[in-house]
Amino acid sequence: MNMILVFLSVLSFLISLTRAYFAGDLFYIYHFCNNTVNFTRNSTYQSNLNLLLSTLRSNATHGSSDKFSEGFYNATASQDPDKVYGLFLCRGDVSAETCKDCVNFATSDITQRCPLQKETVIWYDHCLLRYSGISFFSTMDTKPAKAWQNRQNSTGGLFNQQVRNLMNEAVNQALNTTKMFGTVKKNYTASQTLYGLVQCTPDLSRHDCSTCLRLAISSFDECFSINIGGRMMYPSCNFRYELYPFYDDPSIVTPPPVFLSPPSPGSVTSSKGKGRKAIWIAIGTTIPTI
Repeated sequence: MNMILVFLSVLSFLISLTRAYFAGDLFYIYHFCNNTVNFTRNSTYQSNLNLLLSTLRSNATHGSSDKFSEGFYNATASQDPDKVYGLFLCRGDVSAETCKDCVNFATSDITQRCPLQKETVIWYDHCLLRYSGISFFSTMDTKPAKAWQNRQNSTGGLFNQQVRNLMNEAVNQALNTTKMFGTVKKNYTASQTLYGLVQCTPDLSRHDCSTCLRLAISSFDECFSINIGGRMMYPSCNFRYELYPFYDDPSIVTPPPVFLSPPSPGSVTSSKGKGRKAIWIAIGTTIPTI
């Protein structure tokens, strides 16, 4: 019996590893299921959810006709009381193919991780997917929140001020684009460059986007002030900074780094890229109702 259990455990691990491998470079980060609001299996809500996810998949390209911007789409399915609201947001620098792959994978992955929950959100490095039985469109949401930090420590002082300046510049850039997406890089030392990225869901007003990002960045002193890299993720916005290139920049010719996140239950992420490694840990998790 023990041998059978060991075999099944190993088989489960190999399946999860294979699943993660074929997810390519999507890099699952975190997900949230609101366990207080559930639906019944094979119910009208589930049928509507399936329809919504199909709609999101079919619109998961940068060539979307969505009125806000490329790489973003929101939709609804059916009518109250079983109406479902959902959206996806792809990172502003990724290709149409990567956006589509990420959203396609997310629509399947989230229903495995949150099989009966009405309200969910899932983050990958390249996209975000979210749905709920309550409308959240054009609304700034900062909960649930997830912070990740690079385990390597900074020297503090000057570095911290440079990060704040970098992120504020990225916010100003994002607010002047329809995508509400901004990236900035600056020399930190003669041999090191600091990279920053911010993004909001483009259905937000510029005021709400600014508020969301500045709230996220205000977590720097509490969560990241001793770390050379960090990211904060809200449903409505996110930011990240690193001492290596992690987004698509035509001026960057070095290959992307490999970074490893702690595996979630039943999931192992991997990358075939080469470069400087960064080990990440999760901190400051907030898990309230969406």
